[in-house]
Amino acid sequence: MRELLMDILKKNKVIPYSEVMDGGKFYKIKSQSFVFPDGSIQSREFIDKKRASVVVPITEDGNVLVIVQPIALAEEGSLIEFPAGYWEFNEDGKEAGIRELAEETGYAPENIVYLGSHYQDPGSIRTKVDTFLATGCKKVQNQNLDEGEFVKYIEIPYELAIELMNEGLFMDSNSYIAFSKANNYLEKKLDLSDGKGRSI
Repeated sequence: MRELLMDILKKNKVIPYSEVMDGGKFYKIKSQSFVFPDGSIQSREFIDKKRASVVVPITEDGNVLVIVQPIALAEEGSLIEFPAGYWEFNEDGKEAGIRELAEETGYAPENIVYLGSHYQDPGSIRTKVDTFLATGCKKVQNQNLDEGEFVKYIEIPYELAIELMNEGLFMDSNSYIAFSKANNYLEKKLDLSDGKGRSI
């Protein structure tokens, strides 16, 4: 299973095509001034982006569902992640998470639990990311990817997901934080003392 995941990671990647250029299309850069504790006024630039959700999906069999997708700005070219995306109009975090899970994998959860929110990069992004644990996930439809998305998904054993996290292979901060929260939540709920894995 590890070999298959690593093969997907290697093949489903993006490589640089041109030099870096100035401009803005996907994100907008804004600036705002603030009064600091010493009374000085300083300006800070930030990326204007919508709030997002990330979901850690656990299947009916207790496997972890991960995705691999090309990431243009990661030097590796692709990363192992969990389903995630921006909120659409009139959505809340849970609705956005369920929708992104369905679009990127075709899976739907039996239950979904809110695990909290965090800042992805508080020095440059002011919006938060909501994290969720989705359990009892099963395949209900085909992927429904946006144009320009190249997402692959795979079910892996929970123990392998822990190994990948400990080895630093969850390099996306949102995925790492979400899985850490999910693992802490599950450890409180489940008895793992027999070492035989998780039964969700």
